[in-house]
Amino acid sequence: MSNTVITRKAQQAQVIFDDLVETYGFKPVPTCFVADSSREAQFKKACFTGNPFPGPFAAAMLAKRVPAVNKLFKNEKILQTPAIAAVLAACSSVATEIGELRGDDVSGAQSYCDVAFAGLQAIRLFMADNNGKKFQKRRFDSAASVNNAINGSVFKYKAGDGRDVSFHVYYQEQQRKLFEAMNMSKPSDKYTFFTISKDKKEIAEKVSQKSAIELEEMAFDCGACACMLRSREEWEQTEVGKAVISMPLIREEKFGDGAAPDYGKPNSRGPLSGIKVLDLTHIIAGPACSRVLAKYGADVLMIRRGEYMEQEQAMLELDGWAGKHSIQLDFNNPDQLARAKELIKEADVITYSYQNGTLDHFGLSESDIRELNPNIIYANLNCFSDTVWKHRPGWAPCAEDITGLSVRNGSLEKPENLNGVPLDYFPGFILALGTLLAISHRLKNGGGYKVTTSLTRGAQFLHECTDLCESGRKGGKYSTLSLRCNEPVWNDLRQYVAVDAVDGTVGFPGPAVFNTAYPDNPKNLMFSDGNTGWNQK
Repeated sequence: MSNTVITRKAQQAQVIFDDLVETYGFKPVPTCFVADSSREAQFKKACFTGNPFPGPFAAAMLAKRVPAVNKLFKNEKILQTPAIAAVLAACSSVATEIGELRGDDVSGAQSYCDVAFAGLQAIRLFMADNNGKKFQKRRFDSAASVNNAINGSVFKYKAGDGRDVSFHVYYQEQQRKLFEAMNMSKPSDKYTFFTISKDKKEIAEKVSQKSAIELEEMAFDCGACACMLRSREEWEQTEVGKAVISMPLIREEKFGDGAAPDYGKPNSRGPLSGIKVLDLTHIIAGPACSRVLAKYGADVLMIRRGEYMEQEQAMLELDGWAGKHSIQLDFNNPDQLARAKELIKEADVITYSYQNGTLDHFGLSESDIRELNPNIIYANLNCFSDTVWKHRPGWAPCAEDITGLSVRNGSLEKPENLNGVPLDYFPGFILALGTLLAISHRLKNGGGYKVTTSLTRGAQFLHECTDLCESGRKGGKYSTLSLRCNEPVWNDLRQYVAVDAVDGTVGFPGPAVFNTAYPDNPKNLMFSDGNTGWNQK
């Protein structure tokens, strides 16, 4: 067996996959982790194709792509690629079990996980393509507003006590609140990609006037997000760190004793076909969960106030639209709020990733939703625990910085964020696994369920996965390893789809997993705006 980096990552994925099987008790289909070293040349070539930005901004995107792809084929201090591979392979097994419970013959099912493509899932944001001129401009405007001097995934600042602090605000309203609290010199929307050099000096001067903890509390107090960078040991001694560690990776709670649903036999869309998912998520992590459900055929309806093209963070959100149909509803409008409640009654699953309490005043708290639909599966993702800091906003790079991942990946003196945005995608995949497990359990036992995880719990799991593999544990109890798999789905890095929600075509990075019982269906990538309900296709 070849001893390449990608082979070692496949072996590490086997270790983590074994642990998931034994922890959650699902029946694994025959699973093979593929360590194809030829992916390196394929991915590097793809960096120079399908660039959605014009002129010098194409160079800026290339500067993101090339190092991100290079890192996929290097050793990782934090084993994000093997962990992603293991979780997505687990999703494939549980989805197959759901198909079997619904009457499909899955006796010949096999699951192949290409480990390089699993690593690709953490950098999907950089590798997506679109060729519509109008949408390219919208994505560029979105990118320019996010990539500014306050972007904590790029810039860390030295506080007055010598500790590093990072700021995480990806909506203009949050940025406005933070900059007012910091008494900055100009309106928040004037801090952009084009003014970074000058803005960094002003921010550094403001930050130097307070301690890192004072800045962290100030940001949360005003409704924004910042954190002092911590080592893992420091994180685990905090109140919130202890609360996160005490959470299971996936918390499943059963509600009621309703009868098991009869969804009928799956159709060509996949094992989740006919299962209705109401998507109340945004940005990356929550949509990453419902995108996995859509991959396996679920009928996903995403609620938005406006069309996809109008979203403030179109740059960050594009990937999460794959497989989703949207309905435009403004909850401030009584008729449209009533329509949302009707949809809740019809749904089988709700995915929710907004800050806890955001929709409570509309009568859409979790308890309100469960009153409308007692047998709902409520899949919830927040940043911190569901006890301590449960009402605080948070973002993926903050989860890296506060839990010690950035320090473990670099050092306390020179912290280094992980490759891409894994703490968005990875917790979304974990929530997808939990949701699939809950669907399976509901088919067997009836009732309603709540599934909970968090960005910081996903971060803690990356620590745990790395510890597990560093302990010397061997994998392969429930899987095999191969150096090649010639499935056509991996012939190209991107899967292209023509849609009417944005102009042009969109190229999404290919999947990590191929399931012989449920091969990828291109229709499951389609997305559209202006729907009145679920699209039963």
